[in-house]
This record gives sequence, structure tokens and C-alpha cells, in this order.
Amino acid sequence: MRAAIDGNWPRAETWLERIVEANSKNIDAYLALARLYRNHGAIGRAIRMHQNLLLRSELNRSERAEALLELGRDFEEGGFHSRAAATFEELLGLDSGNAEILERLISLLLALGEFSRGLSLVKRLRRRNREAGDRLEVALLLAQSDAQIESGDHDGARRSIKRCLRRNKSCGRAWLRLGELEAERGKTNRALEAWKHGAETDQEAAAEIYPKLAATFAAKDKAEAFDAFLLKLLDRRPEDHSARIALARVRRSRGDSASAIEELARAVEITPEELSLRSELGRQLIAAGQDSEALKAYAGLLELIDRLSSPLNDIDEEVGH
Repeated sequence: MRAAIDGNWPRAETWLERIVEANSKNIDAYLALARLYRNHGAIGRAIRMHQNLLLRSELNRSERAEALLELGRDFEEGGFHSRAAATFEELLGLDSGNAEILERLISLLLALGEFSRGLSLVKRLRRRNREAGDRLEVALLLAQSDAQIESGDHDGARRSIKRCLRRNKSCGRAWLRLGELEAERGKTNRALEAWKHGAETDQEAAAEIYPKLAATFAAKDKAEAFDAFLLKLLDRRPEDHSARIALARVRRSRGDSASAIEELARAVEITPEELSLRSELGRQLIAAGQDSEALKAYAGLLELIDRLSSPLNDIDEEVGH
């Protein structure tokens, strides 16, 4: 214990090995040593120790459950997802209501593409951890819809996405996919509404949605309507830099470069450390033929990148505190 507190892991490992050699029935030491192996990358040794431990007939129910849990973690850490899932499945037979086991198993099934099995377990997880259950159900349904789209099952994908949105109406990725599906079958207005809803409810996903909105509004010859949509959004969400850039681009597309540059320059003054705004300002200045101003903008951008990435910046902050 003293060696572990001191961070002397080789010495802690040596002492644990001596304890196990002296008394192989010391289950706690056995589990601690195997976990230490796993934490330091010796996954194979950890797996063998836990498998050997599980061969013992004297283990009680709780000891067997703990050894199985650790073995599942070994497999998961080593990237053996199928074996990890099988181990957690076995563990559920001993502890069917364990939220951690359910969450780990569902996450593995998601990685393995076993969406139906994962969704069947989500209800059990939600009864014990609603937040984790909702999050994993949304992730499963989105991944399932992507697989369905890839296989050409667009009707199935639409059902998965709508089910996802019933669980989380603010899931931008789901609105993005729904808009794409509607656009593919020629339902432009429905696609537009889906993308607008996604941009309004999920700022993180909005950056990927704005280009689709811009193209759709432009195709309908309604660039000014997109401008108005973005202004309304920015009034509520002024920190949305992606929306600010989209606004500048739509203004430039309709020939109003001066307004686009002014919008970006004002945003850079307000948030001078936002790299994306400075980068876009430089692009807009070059497109407008203002090369000298563009050079100044890019010089400021490079200075900011250098300052943010310099280790001396961290030292200055520590000294300041």
C-alpha cells in the first residue's frame, strides 16, 4: 500500500506477487495484482490471472462476480469486444440489475453493431440509470439508422431516426439525417424544416447543418430568408461562431462582401481568441481583394496560435495565480 501511495508501481507489483505466492487464497491480493497488470498494459497477464481465478471452485458468488467483471474489463481494454460482451452477458446472470454491467454491455453491443440486442437491454438500464439509458438508446438508434442507410433501407432508417427523436427532440444528428432522407426523396420543404429544427435545438450539430441549409435556401432563391434565420438564431445564441461564419458566407454569396467582413470583424473584436472567426475573416478579405487587410488578419491569427500553443503561456498563467 505504501508503494502504491508513493507511485512506485514496480515495487507495489513485487509485494503483491509475494503475497500471492505466499497465500494463493488471498483473493483481494490476486485481484489487485491482475488490475495492476491491466493498468500498465499487461492485458494478457491480467486475462490469464482472472481466468485462472474463475477456475477455482471455492469462490463465493460475490467473488466470482468481481472476477468476471475484471475479466470483462480486461477484454474491453484489450479491444476484444466480442469476448468482453460475452463475459458481461455471463455476469448479468449473477447480477442482472447492475447498472454498470448493463451500460458496459450495451456500449460494447453498439461497437459490435448488435443494435437490436442493445436496444432490448436499454429498458433495463433506464430503470436503474435513466440518463445513461436515454443516451445509449439515442446512440444505438443513430448508429442503426446509419447502417440502414448504408444498406439501402431508407424506410427503416427513417423509423429509427423518428424513434430517436421521440426520445430526444434536441438531437441535432437525428434532425440532420432526417433532413438528408427527406431531401433524397425530393421532399425539400420537409428537409428544410428538419435542418432548421436541428440547428435551432443543437448548437454542436448545427455547424454541420448550416451548409445544407445554405444550399437549400440558395436553391429556392431565398438567401435572404437564411440570413434572417441566422440573425434570429444569433440573437438567442450570440456565442454560435459557426452561425456567424454561415451568415458572413451567405452575405458574400449574394454580393454583400462589405457586410460579411464587417460582421466577422465585429465578432473578432468581441471574441479575439476564436480561431475560426479569424480564419474566416482572412478568407473573406482575400475574396474581396483586400490583400493587405487579409495579411494583417492572418498575422493576428498566427500570433494567436503561437500564443495559445506555447508552453510559456501555461507558465505565465501559473505565475499569475
